[in-house]
Amino acid sequence: MGRWDAYRALLTSARESGYTVMALHDWLAAPPDEPCLVLRHDVDQQPVAALRMAAIERELGVRATWYFRWRTAHPAVVRRIADGDGVVGLHYETLTRVVLERGGSAADEDLIEECRALLRREVAAFQSRFGPVRTICPHGDTRVPGVDNHVLLRGQDPRGFGVEFDGNEALRGRRLGAWLTDRRGGREWKDDADPHALISQGVTPLLAVVHPNNWTSRWYAAADRALSSVLPGVSRLP
Repeated sequence: MGRWDAYRALLTSARESGYTVMALHDWLAAPPDEPCLVLRHDVDQQPVAALRMAAIERELGVRATWYFRWRTAHPAVVRRIADGDGVVGLHYETLTRVVLERGGSAADEDLIEECRALLRREVAAFQSRFGPVRTICPHGDTRVPGVDNHVLLRGQDPRGFGVEFDGNEALRGRRLGAWLTDRRGGREWKDDADPHALISQGVTPLLAVVHPNNWTSRWYAAADRALSSVLPGVSRLP
């Protein structure tokens, strides 16, 4: 079975413990004085799974910031998330993709500048498909260790890329009580973190980077992959 009830329980527990549950973009704009659980979703696989997670959040009256890779930016899914009051952005892989395709080094300044120009075009393409984009955020790739997409925005004005902020860079200099990253549908969290324990202790702010595909069942994951292979209009990198 999927772990959707566990996700709903996490949000409910936070709210019942006096936490404000809010989207990353809202927290960056106006962090509250009270304890808060900040939601960011990385749609790395199975875009349809994002709709299940978004439905739970709508049911509870909360929202999140959503980052889609080109491979998961299915137009119908992205538009439904955006229409449901979520802020969507590009989970960019520009530098790692180029290095995988033709080699190179993250220390190559010419390559960095080339990829920054390419990222600007990618953001423009994403905006042309899905409307105005306020934010982008880097995605990693274990196939190219030592190469991090985040260097493209490090020290840069995000407005030069057509957005208000980078989801990682905007956190620099801001205090977090804990950065939580889900593993295996909430059964495990990175660094053995326990979000329920942190909530009971009143730790704040809690940033939860949650991947919808991690909360699906094995059956659902297989069905979603099959469905995605036949659905028309799956967004690809232009």
